[in-house]
Order: sequence, then structure tokens, then C-alpha cells
Amino acid sequence: MSVGGPTLSTVAKVNATATVPAIPARTWAVASDLSRFDEWMSLHDGWRGEVPSVIEEGTALTSVVSVMGLRNRIRWRVESYAPPSGLSISGRGVGGVRVSLTLSIRAVGESVSEVNISAEVTGRPVFGPIGMAVGRAVRADVRRSVATLANLVR
Repeated sequence: MSVGGPTLSTVAKVNATATVPAIPARTWAVASDLSRFDEWMSLHDGWRGEVPSVIEEGTALTSVVSVMGLRNRIRWRVESYAPPSGLSISGRGVGGVRVSLTLSIRAVGESVSEVNISAEVTGRPVFGPIGMAVGRAVRADVRRSVATLANLVR
């Protein structure tokens, strides 16, 4: 598993990767099922409203994201949806917080997938000293999420 840290241009920009002993289609079936996000995505604190049964570019949905116990309602938009290899969503929350999340899945062997999750949190409320703490918390949450997803798919 590899993890990147916060950068100066964004408060928290994190990548985490895990190897999963399953073909990409099986990994995708679990990872892209938004109704199962609460099983593995530790930043996810629940959907607000119904989760659409069909996901495609432009789909809008709302959830609560929790970092360091601070909850923020995020209005998401699906930026890209490419089964079984990737999903990218971005959203805006209260106070100008912006969050983006990218999930990538690729085959690395006959029955093995590599899952990568990239997350980025920006916005005025998370700059300054709190930004470093948010960066560390997001990094830990993304690492935990990718490991939990890998275990869930096994």
C-alpha cells in the first residue's frame, strides 16, 4: 500500500493502493455499489436521499462526509463512470469545502486486481493549521478504506 501526503496547493491530496485477490469485475461490483459505501468507505457517513439505481456521468447525489468527527453535507456529481475500471466524483459542501474522490481498478494478474483510491479535500475552512490535521486524518481514512475494501472483496 502506498500513500501520498498533503501538498501545498491542496489541503489534503491522498492516494492509497491495495492488491485484491479477485478479478476487476468482482472488485468493481463491490466498489461501485454506492449502497455499500458505508461498508468500506470510512469517510462516508451516509447518503442523504435515495441513491440512484443508475449511475452515469452527471448523476447527482448527496452524502455526509466525516473527517476528524467533523461532518459536512456534500453535494456530489459523478464526473466519470467507466465500468469496471473507474469512478470519479466531486462535490461541494458547507463553507466552501470541496472534495473529490477517484476509484481506479486494474488487473495485475489472472485473478488479481489493484485498487487505487485518490481523495482530495480543499476549501477555505480547511486551510492553515487545521489543514495539516485534516490531511493526516484523510490519509488515515483512505488507507483504512482501501484495506477494508480489499478485505470485503476477498
